[in-house]
Amino acid sequence: MIDEKKIHTTPVGVANYPYIFTADTQFEKAGVFSVKLILSDNDAKPFVKVYEETLKARQEKENTDKRSAHNQYKVLKDGGIEFKFKLKQKVTMRDGTDFEQRPKILNADKTVAEEQPVYSGSKMKIAFQAVSWHNNLQGVGVSLRLKAVQLIEVVSEKPKSNGDKKSSDYDYGFGEEKVSNVPSGKKEAPVSQEADF
Repeated sequence: MIDEKKIHTTPVGVANYPYIFTADTQFEKAGVFSVKLILSDNDAKPFVKVYEETLKARQEKENTDKRSAHNQYKVLKDGGIEFKFKLKQKVTMRDGTDFEQRPKILNADKTVAEEQPVYSGSKMKIAFQAVSWHNNLQGVGVSLRLKAVQLIEVVSEKPKSNGDKKSSDYDYGFGEEKVSNVPSGKKEAPVSQEADF
């Protein structure tokens, strides 16, 4: 029997797009706290196992092989596995009542962290629950419910491109290129990598 209320804790990983102090409201009006965490293949193994076992148990319960296309982890080309953790800020119950929730954020020494900017590249641990769901249209899926975050090393400024040719989360893999389609009458100018568009 899978205990979906059990809290699992990751080792230290590298965060991408963390919304841990303020909920992201771009796609859901109610707001969602979320973070993607990259773990090494070895560190990720037990959590992939938890995910797959939770999914399989729910498939057996629902008597279906159908699996949601929305997997909450993916294998990265350069090695490692990225997990997506999230927690809805506002939840509406079936009886119409609602409540708000947020993850607990702790410092490395386990004291409560003050609100601060936390950007991609920060190192952290995540405490989460693997919770299964089912609907007839999508099949069975598993959500990795974000419960708490322990900040280990915080990147407090948005990373800037430093002129190297490696791609980062913020340069989208673009390198510096000469502009070839400049309207007539304007001089050709190199595109700045630090241009914010």
